[in-house]
Amino acid sequence: AVQQGTEDFQCDNGVPLPLDNVCDFTDQCGDNSDEQPCSNYERCDFEDGLCTMTQDQSLQLGWTKRNGMSDTSPPFYDHNGDMSAHFLSLVTRLDSTSSNLRSRIFLPTNKQNACQVTFYHFFSQVSGKLMVGLQTACDSAIQHLWQNTAGLKDAWERNVIKIHSSQRFQIVIHGQMISAHEQNEVIAIDDISFSPGCLPANTDESLQCQETSNTKQELCNPDTNLCQFDSTDGGLRLCQACGFEFGMCDWSSEVSAGQISWTLTKAREVPALESTPRQDQSGDDEGYYVWIGAKQTFNHLDSKAYLNSSVCHCLGKGCHLQFYYSLEESVLRVGLYNNKVRRHLYLFQIH
Repeated sequence: AVQQGTEDFQCDNGVPLPLDNVCDFTDQCGDNSDEQPCSNYERCDFEDGLCTMTQDQSLQLGWTKRNGMSDTSPPFYDHNGDMSAHFLSLVTRLDSTSSNLRSRIFLPTNKQNACQVTFYHFFSQVSGKLMVGLQTACDSAIQHLWQNTAGLKDAWERNVIKIHSSQRFQIVIHGQMISAHEQNEVIAIDDISFSPGCLPANTDESLQCQETSNTKQELCNPDTNLCQFDSTDGGLRLCQACGFEFGMCDWSSEVSAGQISWTLTKAREVPALESTPRQDQSGDDEGYYVWIGAKQTFNHLDSKAYLNSSVCHCLGKGCHLQFYYSLEESVLRVGLYNNKVRRHLYLFQIH
């Protein structure tokens, strides 16, 4: 309970506790009474996924749910010392990796109560970066609120950020791993808590875009997505990345008579008799991918399965397509349609 006339929380055992220590997934009182009155907090311990948070769609390795027993890299336990409890980690092996984790949309804060965000982070290298920011429009710059500084290495640290905003906002946690060849280099985050001052907007609401970005948005719209970039600008614009976490995006499996089709499935739910990977390319058994397997082709030894993108408009010098694949005793080809005719020009083929 909150003591009258103070800013302290009164533990059941009589110990006073600062309010920003309440409902932070740590027993600060010693009798766990500070972890009981949490119904008006929005909290996520990552045991059941990302809760109300989302991860930016990307073809890079992103934030991955794991626990201390599922990897040879630290941390080997969550911030409370539990080896079986889950957290999110960002790991690099060869290439640089970065990923954004986004909160739901929150309403403007009032003058009395700030939106307080509490979380824990872990670092095992100094070349990575972890940043927490605020975004008030879908295309606005991210306002930096906090960035990791020199602190403990190979240990969990607690962070508290207080936010005042006169506009609707979204909290962005950005992790970046610099290319390295050392083992056991990782950034991890655990147990995020949003205080009652973080007032959630309706679940179907999103951040509005700034009017000044109209011309920029035209370069990459749903009608001409994926491959379009400005012919006056040599830089490539990745218009749509699809990780298959939220469906097929703009890809479709072509179903023809006597043919087989690609199937969207969660990695751990693929039939046991199939030889497909038990994790997606990021190592997550909760991740999704599209696949075609031996059982499907048993009666169609020469069958073909087509996975078609939406129409791509390459207005510049060319298009860039990036994807991950796994195959066994089969042939994978990438080709082109031109005016609805499948051309026998294969851009990529592997056996």
